[in-house]
Amino acid sequence: MYVMRRTAEDAAQTRQEILDAALTVFSQKGYHATRLTDIAAAAAVTRGAIYHHFDNKAKLYAALIQEASDSGGDAVQQAIANGRTFAETCALILINSFTLLEQSRKMRQIMELSLFKTGVDSDLVEMEQMRQQQALSMVEGIATFMQQGIENGDLRADLDPFDVARAFIAYQKGLIHLWLSNRDAFSIGERAPQLAEIFLRGVCNPRPLG
Repeated sequence: MYVMRRTAEDAAQTRQEILDAALTVFSQKGYHATRLTDIAAAAAVTRGAIYHHFDNKAKLYAALIQEASDSGGDAVQQAIANGRTFAETCALILINSFTLLEQSRKMRQIMELSLFKTGVDSDLVEMEQMRQQQALSMVEGIATFMQQGIENGDLRADLDPFDVARAFIAYQKGLIHLWLSNRDAFSIGERAPQLAEIFLRGVCNPRPLG
């Protein structure tokens, strides 16, 4: 039993080392120019070891994107768990997301890879279609949350919950894109509370946000 457990642990560690190496090489060369041999060399493994864990380069890339998605999801869940009011929960979602991005080097690298270093590639057509469907589901989920805010009297009743959901996502992604384009311009983590308040002042009924 001990040997089997160590084998599983070793496999998991190798998989993570491959992912870390892939992120480094993707960040340096971009997705299209990166070859599996480059990643294998960076991870000090064989191409066969990569294929043991990932079917191809696109699957490896997808696993990195999923890592970022999982981390972002954890930040959202923490906000939901700690928010006492509708407005506070919305604010914490933005604050936690922005703070995570600034504090986590890996999160920044993955986001920069996705936004600036991927481009259009035939390998990623299937993944892009899946991401579009996930984006639609995200809007629906956030719109349901916004509808609850309307029913609770926290969110303005004259707003469409789907419009608020789209605006919320666009505001969040726009600020992330802006900050990643020039991280020296401002601290997205330090400014997160103020940035969250600006958005919420526009959609919430006039009352203290806390």
